[in-house]
Amino acid sequence: MITDALTYLREEIKNYFPESKELQLSGSLANQPRFNFYFEITGGLRFLLYLNWDGDGESFTLKCLEFVEAGVLKKLVTSYPNFGSKVFNIGQPRSTIGFLYKGRNTLQPLFTSGYFNEPLGTSDISCGQLLNSIDPTLIIRS
Repeated sequence: MITDALTYLREEIKNYFPESKELQLSGSLANQPRFNFYFEITGGLRFLLYLNWDGDGESFTLKCLEFVEAGVLKKLVTSYPNFGSKVFNIGQPRSTIGFLYKGRNTLQPLFTSGYFNEPLGTSDISCGQLLNSIDPTLIIRS
């Protein structure tokens, strides 16, 4: 079930942000179990999405990390395959949402912090609503 949830959430992020790419590890890091997934939303922006499975149950956290400038993020993205997630520690959480995966397109928010494009309560939401609420490109476009 968790594999299905991870696959579904990762695909939904890629569908919502069609220019995004999921960052991949290399070498010995690529063979370790993964609980953290990073997505470069689009080139030229200073935002990175971070999806975390807590490793127990169906709880997830999605963060939008903000970096001081796009050039810094680009250098870190280049370093990620060989050095892993520690390269992103300088990013500041812009938005954080914890949620339960209840099934395809049914998520239950547990907590939020930071900036959101639309308020999220505790009622079930779709994955599209989740991504729309955390989407940093909406600010740039307006």
